[in-house]
Amino acid sequence: MSVTLSSRGDMLRQQMTCSAAVNGPVLPDHPTQSATTIDRWTSVFFGALFLGCGGFILSAGLHGISGKKHEPVVPAGFIGAIFFLAGMFFVVHGIQGLIRRARYRREIAAQPTQPWLADYPWHREGFRFSAFQEMMSRLAGAIFWYAFLVPFFWIGMTQRGARVFLFGAGLFALFGLFFWVRWAKMLVDLLHHGNSFLTFDAFPYFVGGGFQARLRAPRHLESIQELTVTLRCVQERYVERGFGNNRSTAVACFELYKDVATFNHDQLVGAGSSYLPIAFRLPENQPTTRLSETPPTYWEIEARGEDYQAYFLIPVYRPG
Repeated sequence: MSVTLSSRGDMLRQQMTCSAAVNGPVLPDHPTQSATTIDRWTSVFFGALFLGCGGFILSAGLHGISGKKHEPVVPAGFIGAIFFLAGMFFVVHGIQGLIRRARYRREIAAQPTQPWLADYPWHREGFRFSAFQEMMSRLAGAIFWYAFLVPFFWIGMTQRGARVFLFGAGLFALFGLFFWVRWAKMLVDLLHHGNSFLTFDAFPYFVGGGFQARLRAPRHLESIQELTVTLRCVQERYVERGFGNNRSTAVACFELYKDVATFNHDQLVGAGSSYLPIAFRLPENQPTTRLSETPPTYWEIEARGEDYQAYFLIPVYRPG
């Protein structure tokens, strides 16, 4: 009975926290600007713990070699390497966050009426969406997922009475096919359309004003039957999931505002290899871009067709 009451209490607190923190729907499978839910010194310290664990596991594997106990070497090597690489990621991520924060404070002090100069390294001419970078990111995620499963496959296939590790790893490997499907879709997008560029007609844009830009038409634009362009304000939040001891924190994207424009096939063919003009109204009562914060709030343009999808950050602020 006490467990049930505790779970219900956790659920109620989680629902109250989420409802008070955000006022828009969750965007499922939306790309995030936050690489993880921790940043700066917290990320550095957390990464140092992973580095220490990875080094200890690798050392234990090497000790097995010197003691001529070869069996634990393979799983120890893989697990130690995974912990070590994860630690390096968090340490580098934390240091980068510290550098960005120091840069923001320095530049906002120098130009307090122009926060867009300190908030993000904008290019005044526009924003480039790299389909190649997105494809490589998804490939790295798929490879890491299966690398993590290698020790469990090894234990299940070589140790007596450990078949449960083999079955469990096989089940998670099937789940991992989702990563390969996403990677293949991004690869097809890259080969078919290539990278995209959104040219700004002004820099920056201000809430309460207009937004005009031009989308550099990707290759084979005429093959898209309909292109949906969405102006969106996104707020990222660190949200707790699960209950009790199974709780974890993840990055979630909430949609605070959106406006949609649709281009039919004739309009896309007419654009040819030039630029597709895009125009929206930026409402006054919405937050501005704050990419320097953790977690961030930002405005974006999403362009989506049958086999084409691209995201472009846009600089939306208030006049200084």
